[in-house]
Amino acid sequence: MKKILALLLVVVMAVSMCACGSGNGTNEKPTTADNKTADAAKPQGEQTGTVKDTAILATSDEPYRFFAQSKQSCSGADNLVLSNVYDCLLRLEADGSLTPALAESYEVSDDGLEYTFHLRKGVKFHNGQEMTAEDVKFSYDYGFEGPIGTALFVNYKQCDIVDDYTVKMTLSSPYAAFPYGVASRLGGIACKAYFDEVGDDEYVKNPVGTGPYKFVEWISGDHTTLTANEDYWGTKPAIKNIVIQVVADTNTQILGLQNGDYDVVRSPSIDVCTRLDGNADVAWDSTLSTGRISLYLNDWTGACKDINFRKAVQAGIDKQMINDGVYAGRSEILNVDMCSNYLSFVTEADGVEVVPYDQEAAKEYLAKSNYNGEEFAVSVPSGSSLENVGKIIQAQLMEIGINCTVKATDYPTYSGEFANRTYEAYIINNLCSLVDADGMYTAHRLDRKPWENRVFKRDGEISEILLKARAAQGDERKAMYVEACNIVAEEAYDVPLVNDLATIAYRSNMSGVKAHCLGNMYFGDWSFN
Repeated sequence: MKKILALLLVVVMAVSMCACGSGNGTNEKPTTADNKTADAAKPQGEQTGTVKDTAILATSDEPYRFFAQSKQSCSGADNLVLSNVYDCLLRLEADGSLTPALAESYEVSDDGLEYTFHLRKGVKFHNGQEMTAEDVKFSYDYGFEGPIGTALFVNYKQCDIVDDYTVKMTLSSPYAAFPYGVASRLGGIACKAYFDEVGDDEYVKNPVGTGPYKFVEWISGDHTTLTANEDYWGTKPAIKNIVIQVVADTNTQILGLQNGDYDVVRSPSIDVCTRLDGNADVAWDSTLSTGRISLYLNDWTGACKDINFRKAVQAGIDKQMINDGVYAGRSEILNVDMCSNYLSFVTEADGVEVVPYDQEAAKEYLAKSNYNGEEFAVSVPSGSSLENVGKIIQAQLMEIGINCTVKATDYPTYSGEFANRTYEAYIINNLCSLVDADGMYTAHRLDRKPWENRVFKRDGEISEILLKARAAQGDERKAMYVEACNIVAEEAYDVPLVNDLATIAYRSNMSGVKAHCLGNMYFGDWSFN
């Protein structure tokens, strides 16, 4: 069986290295870079001379909603525009830290209910109007009412204008991660006067912010163009024009990057990145993302109803093999269902009880269980890196005596199993936009109606602890997260695996290009050498 496991790992690594896919690991047939597409973008900025004035970013996903507070909502690809056309009060850096942006400073009341932000003076919107407290209040009030308001402005109650350059935000109950919502895509400050003039739909199509780049045009299915804001309050952008080029085929993206048709490629797989090593014309960067790769079990159906079976699965997974086989050894092993860049992340040093990989212990747990050789299905999205993770886990569990299968389905079917909790076991990349330990609450909340009775027996206890941790401040939170994590480990409700990676590839004649924990791109930091 060890030979089978070793052979499967080799196969998984070989499949990954053959794929020139995007971050989700989808395989595409090799093609030749579409020079016509790249050439079509070139008129947006002159490409001749000693220093280029236009950078072309290749991406599979198309941004098309350019007003985060809109009733139309927004998604990850939209953030390519949002994080450059708008500024937030605080900026989320590549490593997950926060720095001042439109707010020069802020204070938090002792009870954690009030946040007072002191705004920069003299900041102008792209239409020439000065940004004031009125615009901040509008952006938060209107954004909170929208589709993603409660998810990113957690516990937001109201915003009061103290003066033209000071606002006081009040929460309904304390939430320590609120500053991360301030730095989220929903926190981009919009111009109230412009909104009053054009309305929601027009703002989505023709956004106005205070950011380092102005919106120029969006050609559906082809590209979006931004141009530098020469009156930007911060460091002036070094690159005049940014073209966000839609390139569906991921192999075409990489070939175009190598040929010089594209300057930057968004989220290439780690295997693609490592294959670029040795190419002097191309560079790449990676960092730990805010996504944690975890195996979620259950205690309401199938073999997982038996805690000894769950503990056998928990002890029988070698996480380092997953890191080496799928993430080229560049990820980080997780022992709790949170990433190390989360605020209030907890470790063994804080009191977390770590369950080590132990095949013999796994076999003993399995022997004590009621398991009788029935099939144990692990759900994954087909054609993804998570499917490769599933295959490694499958081989490891077969080695201890579990008849494990990988249930690979299309994404809507796969995501539906989590939404309705109809899975037996489920590998997930759980991304946390707020970069906080509160992300753990996602798997243990009791207010999701579709889950009905499909919740863990101790979810009431876990949920209560996590809600208290939301309201707590400082190190007090950590003790609560340790308690919750230890209950999850004791019951073997899930098996945290590894931290996901964020990646970016770019031409080596560029500086300031960094992988970001949330995949954000700050074009104002980029320059051509």
